[in-house]
Amino acid sequence: MKYILNSAVVTTPGVYEYRLIDIEEAKKWLAEGGWESTIGYDETAKALSSLTGYNIPVCRKLVKLKAGDECLVFRLTIRLTDPRLKGKLSEKFVLENCEIGILRKVKDY
Repeated sequence: MKYILNSAVVTTPGVYEYRLIDIEEAKKWLAEGGWESTIGYDETAKALSSLTGYNIPVCRKLVKLKAGDECLVFRLTIRLTDPRLKGKLSEKFVLENCEIGILRKVKDY
């Protein structure tokens, strides 16, 4: 399965790989299809949509990755000093403080 996440999270025990990618590789990954968004905040979904040209929906679904699952990770590279700001950031702020990567679960335990 393929997911879009807003953090590189270990959802179940196992072995994971994570690598950074550029926007062109992210677009290719999205173009392959078969993915499901689990981006939980509107401004994050809008920012990734703006960068890629793909409509990334908001969905707060919890996923438990299995061996072979792959995720496009679009995450903030800074920690918010005030957690009340979560869900209230501007798209511009997100775009200026983000990275994109591929997280893959290699092996289950």
